[in-house]
Amino acid sequence: MNHTSLIQIIKVGELQNKTFEGRSYQVQECECILINDDGTPEAVGVLRLGDQMRGDKAPTVGTYSAKFSLKPSPKDRKIGAVLTGLTPAGKQPPAAAPRPQ
Repeated sequence: MNHTSLIQIIKVGELQNKTFEGRSYQVQECECILINDDGTPEAVGVLRLGDQMRGDKAPTVGTYSAKFSLKPSPKDRKIGAVLTGLTPAGKQPPAAAPRPQ
C-alpha cells in the first residue's frame, strides 16, 4: 500500500540502534509538516524512514513529494507510515534539447 503527500522535513533525527524484548533493530525518524493541496500546513508529526533511507542515505531538510507505505513497527508491531521515497517539490524533468532547424 503506497501513498504520496507533500511534506516539509524540518529535522532529521539520528540513526538509533535499539533492542526490545531481545530483538535488535534500527530506527531513524524525521520531523515533518504535512502540507495541504493549497500549500498551507495541515499538521506536524514524525515519520519513520524506511530501511533504504537511513544513515548516509537519510534526506536533508526541505520540501518533498513523499512516497510512504504502511508497515508494522519493529518494536510493537503497530502499523504506521514509513517514508519509502522522496522527490524534491517542484523538481521538473530535464528540458528536451531544441530541435535543429
